[in-house]
Amino acid sequence: MDHLLDTEVMERAADAESALKQIKECIKFKDSKGLKTVILEHKLKDQSVFWEIASELTASLTEENLEQSEYFFETCQRCMNYIIENGNPKELLLAVLEQADCFKDDQKFKCIMESVQKILLKLPNKRHHSLDITLGTLSAHIEAIPKPKDHNLDHDERKLLEMDSSVMRATDVVLCYLEFLRPFVEEVSVRNPTVSFSKTSPQVQLLMKYLLKVLTHPLYYLDMTFQPKEQEEREKSYSRVCAERLMDLLTQLCPNLFALIEDEIEKRTRRARLKKKEREEKDEENAMEEDNDDNVKDWKEDKLIPETSLACLSYLVLAEGLGLDNMPCVYNHKFMLRFNLSFIKSFLEDPHSIVKLKGVLLLEKLMFVIPPMTFTHYELDNDYYKDILNLLISTMTHCQNKDIRKSCVPIYANFFGLFSFQGRHRLYETVFNTCKHSGVVGHTLSLYKEQVDSLLKQGVSSDNIFLGKNLIRIFKLVSIIPDGATTDLLENSDRILSVLNFIRYLVLRDKPATNQTGFWDLFPNLEKDFFGPLREAIILSKGHYNLDLEDVRKGNPLPTEHTEFSVNVGGERLGGVSREQQLQVIESALNTFDMMDSILSRTIELADSQKRLLKGNQTDNK
Repeated sequence: MDHLLDTEVMERAADAESALKQIKECIKFKDSKGLKTVILEHKLKDQSVFWEIASELTASLTEENLEQSEYFFETCQRCMNYIIENGNPKELLLAVLEQADCFKDDQKFKCIMESVQKILLKLPNKRHHSLDITLGTLSAHIEAIPKPKDHNLDHDERKLLEMDSSVMRATDVVLCYLEFLRPFVEEVSVRNPTVSFSKTSPQVQLLMKYLLKVLTHPLYYLDMTFQPKEQEEREKSYSRVCAERLMDLLTQLCPNLFALIEDEIEKRTRRARLKKKEREEKDEENAMEEDNDDNVKDWKEDKLIPETSLACLSYLVLAEGLGLDNMPCVYNHKFMLRFNLSFIKSFLEDPHSIVKLKGVLLLEKLMFVIPPMTFTHYELDNDYYKDILNLLISTMTHCQNKDIRKSCVPIYANFFGLFSFQGRHRLYETVFNTCKHSGVVGHTLSLYKEQVDSLLKQGVSSDNIFLGKNLIRIFKLVSIIPDGATTDLLENSDRILSVLNFIRYLVLRDKPATNQTGFWDLFPNLEKDFFGPLREAIILSKGHYNLDLEDVRKGNPLPTEHTEFSVNVGGERLGGVSREQQLQVIESALNTFDMMDSILSRTIELADSQKRLLKGNQTDNK
């Protein structure tokens, strides 16, 4: 009897080995008919070979086979579905995931996701470990997708980003990945009436972890903007669709998105404090580990959600309005701006234009709803405010994207208005002390002038922080001719013109007799240290550029010590400019010098007139 059983087992094993050999041959030669015959028509039942068959079939589900042998590809899919339906889920899961270690073939990856989803759904409800292994493997493929290139496209041109191969690949894979996750999310969803939702459920925590990873990469680098008033629903980009579907899944797992972000920030703060304590009190820290070993272990080993994920999440909710219903309405606008400063900073620091745009849009959305004078000057002790101001300056002057640069200008102007008079003046003084960019200094001085004008119209007293000694100190910072007569006036033109316009305004607005602003106390120094050197520099610069103009008109080579022409694009110097372009540059420079000369002359003339009028009034009074 035993002999007969052994014989039966051996025959079955031989049949299984024979079937496996036939299957491998069929796959090797892409024999669709033979593959269907062995697996589907004969209804292969020996599970001892299912592992190897699953591996072989999964390895054949490639982009190449789909393009060159579509029928064979579909046959492999049908056979794989049969194996999944009749095999051991735990064994098949490992067999399929073994084929997911290559991060090049997205078609194979998508087929693996489809197979794995069916396998996992066959497992019992307590599938946390299997799901963890699966998501870890699949997430690695998404992380391996290259970061999209920065094309620095403006506004409507950004629609062309959807044609970038990296963006197309990222959105295609992410959309499939989100569909893979959907049934597992819905099992534990807060919207599922058949389950008792718990945010501490292992499956909830696991799914949230891997959804948030997608925010770090690749969504962090994708353009997810959408303006409902300007764009129709059909104009949504695939990047935007990815964002909407991800947020739909995330809100099913997290009823309060703000609490999620707040908890993660608290964890970071707690960890930072612990590290500081470890450094400062090593001996006490050793004792603390003995008494509270478990707590310290939790703090150290608890993996934090990447800050980029939290920043991207906050951007999608607050700037794009996705999942807004899952944000409590109890926080005021001031708190929300302060809370998001670290995220805005990380966005603006990133050189990638799409990431930088997220920072600009988030700051714009949070800032423009806050009334003026909301923040006191004491809040500037928070370095984030000064960091944001410096990043706005850097973006306005150095960002290659014109759209982003222009968006920063009104934000920069309104940023000062958020603070009290003391806070505003402190920020202005910081800019004038630290910024060397003539255009920024000139624009900022124009804002300062508008503030002074507004105060004078309100009839404020002369002891206001923007007047008197503080105004004089500001003028001393900006009314300088650094190299005397040899100063490069073109490089400093924006600042110099703003200073001249401000002086002319004060000469007209504030009579010497009243001297409400305190400006006339400074005027003698301006005549000596600013007007005189500026006049000499204008005369010298005009002389040089007129000689250059004559040389260009005659076709003579320009003396390099006077004028050098070059064109820079993206930091790379291109070839020499044409004669016509040289003429345009020189004529533009001469026009700038004429404008300076005109404003300077008119300002001195007005000031002299005011002083004569004052002297005449004093004589009459005597």
